[in-house]
Amino acid sequence: MPQGVLTLDTIQSATFFFAGKWTPGLKGNQARDILRFLLCRFYDDSRGRVGVAQITLAQTTLARKLGLSRQWIGILLDRLQEAGWLECYAPRLATGMHGSTIFRAGRQLKRVLIALAKGRGRKTPKKSAANHGWRFSPTNVEKPQFLFHHREQQLPSAEILARMPLLRHWLERGGDANVSTS
Repeated sequence: MPQGVLTLDTIQSATFFFAGKWTPGLKGNQARDILRFLLCRFYDDSRGRVGVAQITLAQTTLARKLGLSRQWIGILLDRLQEAGWLECYAPRLATGMHGSTIFRAGRQLKRVLIALAKGRGRKTPKKSAANHGWRFSPTNVEKPQFLFHHREQQLPSAEILARMPLLRHWLERGGDANVSTS
């Protein structure tokens, strides 16, 4: 999916939330079924760019797909168009009959899409639990610890051993490798 494209479930969820809020007459209405179907088609045909999508579909085909009558589809489409969720028109053919209906996103649907697009940039990505950064050099915390540990492992100099005969005797018991006598 191209970057900047909203997912279909996000668009549908927001559309139905705001459809019920901004147009209460559509809350429990079959017009939402038409809107859902057309949103899916807009999304598929435009590859996620619902705001610029345009589809051509006969109202009888829409009625058959949704299991509603053609007359009821016409009434519901008028409601959606009056509420601003869809823009639709059927061009008149040379025979005087109307052709297939051309559907586009209405101003309310575009309003939802703009709100979703503006809200996307504010989220910050979660940091994963695993540390993926390899550190080849010690950090500022590890450097003093490393130096302290390194100094602990070093044997005292010959001058210090000369002033502390008991320490020298104790180190000589460990073997010749421990004491450096000069």
